Amino acid sequence: MATPLLELHDVRTWFPVRSGFGFSRSGETVKALDGVSLTVGAGEVVGLVGESGCGKSTLARTVLQLVRPTSGRILLGGTPIDGQASPDWRRRLQMVFQDPYASLNPRFTVFAALAEPFRVHRLCPDAEVPARVAALMESVGLPAALRDRYPHEFSGGQRQRIAIARALGVGPQVLIADEPVSALDVSIQAQILNLLARIVRERRLGLLFIAHDLSVVRHLSDRVAVMHLGRIVEQGPAGEVIGRPQHPYTRALVSAIPVPDPEAARGRGRIVLPGEPPSPLRPPAGCSFHPRCAFARDECRVAAPSLAPGAGGREVACIRAAEIPPAA
Repeated sequence: MATPLLELHDVRTWFPVRSGFGFSRSGETVKALDGVSLTVGAGEVVGLVGESGCGKSTLARTVLQLVRPTSGRILLGGTPIDGQASPDWRRRLQMVFQDPYASLNPRFTVFAALAEPFRVHRLCPDAEVPARVAALMESVGLPAALRDRYPHEFSGGQRQRIAIARALGVGPQVLIADEPVSALDVSIQAQILNLLARIVRERRLGLLFIAHDLSVVRHLSDRVAVMHLGRIVEQGPAGEVIGRPQHPYTRALVSAIPVPDPEAARGRGRIVLPGEPPSPLRPPAGCSFHPRCAFARDECRVAAPSLAPGAGGREVACIRAAEIPPAA
C-alpha cells in the first residue's frame, strides 16, 4: 500500500485555561483534540464531520502548525512536520478557509493575490507570473480578464474560487478545506463541490474536507471520519458510515439529514438526543457520548473505548456497536 500523503498519529492538542486577564492558569485544560489518528491518500477526499465545537477546525489548524500539538505525530509524505522540518512542507500543504472575503486581502487585486505565492516561494521568473496567474484563474472557472478586480467586486462563489486558485498556485499535495461552502447559496455550493472534486481527480491531491453538513460530505467524500468532543468515534467508507452508521452519535447525525420527500421523511425515525452536549472543559468519564446515549451501559461510564474494526471496513469507538440495530 502506498504511503498516505497526510498522516496523524494519536495527535493531542490541549489548551490550558487562563483566569483573570490571562496572567495565571486555573489548572484546567481543554482537550480540543484527544488522540486523533487519521490518514489522507492521493486522489482521496476524507470528510471530517461533527457538531460545532467538536475540534474539527482545531485539527486543521494543528495540521498546519498554526497551533502546535501537545503530543502525537503528523507526517506529510512520510516525513514528520515539526519545528525542525524543512519549510518546504508549507508549500505542499495548503488550506481553503470558510469565509473567502475574510481570507482574501481586500487591498489586493486578484492578480496580486495569486501572484504573491509565486514570488514568495520563488516558483518561477517574474516574467512568467502573468501567464501562471491566467492559467490558475482559468483552471477554477474565472476569466483571466478579471485579474485587476478586487475581492469586493466578486460574488461569494467567485471569491471562493479565487481562494482555491491561490491555494493551488504553489502546487500542494494536500488541501484542507474548512467549511468551504457553508457561507454560500445552495446552487453555488454544488459548483464549488464539483470544482473541488475535479481538482482532486485531475491533480491527484489529498483533500481533507471539514463540514457539519453530512449531505454535502456524502456527495464529495470517499471516506468519512466522525468527531465527538475531540475524538474520532467512527470512520470508514462514506457509503457505509453515512448509509449504515454504527456509532450511536453517527446515527443521530445521519437522522438529522433533511429528506426532500415528505412521505419518506414521515416514515424515517428521527433520533433526538437528550440534554446538552458535554463541556470540553469537563468531559464525562469513560465514553464522552454516554450521557446522551440510549444504549449506554455501566462500563461505558468507566473507560473510553478505542477505535475497533467494525462492519463494512470501518472503525467504531463503541463497545456496543455490533449489538445496536440498524437505523430505520
